Amino acid sequence: MTRRLKNRAVAILGGMLYAVVSVLAGWLRRCSKDRWERVVDEARAARGAMATPIVRNAYRPNKSKGPESLSQSGSSGDVLRLLNGAEQLSGTHCSLPLWAREIQPFLLNQLSDHTRRAYETDLKHFFLFMEGRIDAGTLTQLRPEHIILYRKYLEEGRLTGKPLEKSTINRKLAVVKSFLNWLRLNSVIPENPAQLVKGFPQNQESALKGLSDEEARRMLEMPKTGSRSGALHAAILHTLLYMGLRKGELIGLKLGDVDEERGIPVLRVRGKGHRIRILPLTKSVKVHIDHYLWVCRRDLKDKEAPLFTPTKNPRTQNLSKPLNPNNITYIVLRYARKAGVLKKISPHSCRATCISNALDKKATHRSVQSLAGWSTPLMIQRYDKRREDLQNSAAFLIDYGEAVPTTTSSTATH
Repeated sequence: MTRRLKNRAVAILGGMLYAVVSVLAGWLRRCSKDRWERVVDEARAARGAMATPIVRNAYRPNKSKGPESLSQSGSSGDVLRLLNGAEQLSGTHCSLPLWAREIQPFLLNQLSDHTRRAYETDLKHFFLFMEGRIDAGTLTQLRPEHIILYRKYLEEGRLTGKPLEKSTINRKLAVVKSFLNWLRLNSVIPENPAQLVKGFPQNQESALKGLSDEEARRMLEMPKTGSRSGALHAAILHTLLYMGLRKGELIGLKLGDVDEERGIPVLRVRGKGHRIRILPLTKSVKVHIDHYLWVCRRDLKDKEAPLFTPTKNPRTQNLSKPLNPNNITYIVLRYARKAGVLKKISPHSCRATCISNALDKKATHRSVQSLAGWSTPLMIQRYDKRREDLQNSAAFLIDYGEAVPTTTSSTATH
């Protein structure tokens, strides 16, 4: 009897505890939902307060002072209020100064969505730095020394929280120069104060790591092509390592881009600036793409469908969408680790490997430039990750016909 009463009491207490926990969980869910809805409503109201949203505040302005000789005039916070554009503005587009109205057309003038997002972030960093240094209503007080100090802040990490690479600083300076030049051409400012500000010398060596031929071969042999995912992974790796495509170019491929011209299989690639280049499909790449299309039973009649699509999608069951960029990175890193590659690489490493391999095989710079889709051959040196063939250096071909002296022990001693 005592044990039965104890069990009954435990069951009652357990039921009460479960009821209390359920009530608390429901209350927390409702509070969380209400709070989230308020945040969303406030964000929508802030976005709607300005006709054309420009730049959003992602970083707090760094109030630490640099060289104090530079101008600190202007009302603190004016620039941020103009860029965030919410409560402080009257809500009409006409309340914005001329330079702020030009940000949106400047961004829309860029052809790539990725470029627009990057330029928007770079402009935001610049105007965050300018907060409190110039009058927000006009840029007439902007001088070259402001741009120089901005460059120093980026170099020291005082604006973004970490020191930036020289190439990144150069890009941010280039965006500022381009925007100010846009304002000058549209008669918003009389001259571009950033025009004479120098960037850092461009390093011809990049930190991008390439693969050796043996590492690339092991990666290409890893996928199990009998499965749908393995066939997809093999086709992607072969396309990256044999065609040297950028990640965005790979994702943008469509079924209709696998074509034939004058009896030669070709791949139509959309590169930067919406430029289209036509590359010949090598036998290895063509075989793996055809195998992937057969294993995954793709409908070849839909020429506008993405070439590479997910093989499974548990969340929405939608298999007709393009691959996510993170999927490409995952595939490359997965098979690199399987192949024993320990250095830090990325999908772009496959592009550098392809270019380096072509140069090792004595491909001309013109053909490599065409393969990579560059408008200038200057990028070849940055992407050539090997340059180990010293015995074929041009230095050994220089000959003026003079007698070559022999090295003696006395000469070597001195």
